[in-house]
Amino acid sequence: MPISGVLERIEANLDELAESEAKVARWILAQPENVLTLTIRDLAKEAKTSQAAVVRLCRTLKIDSYNTLKVLLTADLVRHEHESPFGYEELNPATSFSAQLQSFSRAAEDSVRSTLGNLNEEDLSRLGNRLSSASRILIYGAAASQVVALDLAQKLTRLGFPVVSWADVHMAAMGTAILQPHDVAFLVSFSGSTREVLELASQIKQHQTFLVAMTQFRPKNPLASQADIVFYVTAMEPTPRIGATTSVLASLAVSDALMLWLANRDPDRTLRHLKATEEAVRPHRQ
Repeated sequence: MPISGVLERIEANLDELAESEAKVARWILAQPENVLTLTIRDLAKEAKTSQAAVVRLCRTLKIDSYNTLKVLLTADLVRHEHESPFGYEELNPATSFSAQLQSFSRAAEDSVRSTLGNLNEEDLSRLGNRLSSASRILIYGAAASQVVALDLAQKLTRLGFPVVSWADVHMAAMGTAILQPHDVAFLVSFSGSTREVLELASQIKQHQTFLVAMTQFRPKNPLASQADIVFYVTAMEPTPRIGATTSVLASLAVSDALMLWLANRDPDRTLRHLKATEEAVRPHRQ
């Protein structure tokens, strides 16, 4: 199950790139298999541009390094060589389970590493300031993204933040109706185009509430375009897919990183709330 989609990402962003980056992008699209044997210096020379342009292209595409780019290209090339007869890349009985598991393991590791590598401490600081003054924090995600939303809600609750999170979109809509400008809303959607999420985003912005999105990096992502802060999630998984895999794992890693940053921002407050929440559930343990 080698999966990536980096070639599609490069092609989709081609018209948005600066000319120096576009030179590299066009060269990669024309002969991706040759990139695997090139150093960053060699690629820059072949594309008749600079090493800095290669680095900037990786950053523009939310890829943490040139080596990661080569890993993603390898996955794409292998995927195209072994197309599934069923139309789903994960559904391929001709590939041994051991090989599928190794490929998934690599995809999961690359997804989490690339996602965490793109976290911006300035965004975390802005968010921390907003959360500290919020009277209400609303979190919503649909389907697989609901797993991430509930996990984030549990973590922020343990840290003492006033969180509300619903699986029901009607309840979430009612929650957005009473948000204030000093509140915070989190919307989780890997696609960035889930109708319910976009409807909530529109309502949230009408109330001038600070909106945080957790979504994939892609051109004209409708959720990202409305958010005040975007945490981009990199996921090496195919479309269509059997189910969300690395996108959920990488999104959960963002939640973990956010919890870690917030916990250390005010350790005394964190310790107080951690002890209180531990005591609250102690009677429920054998």
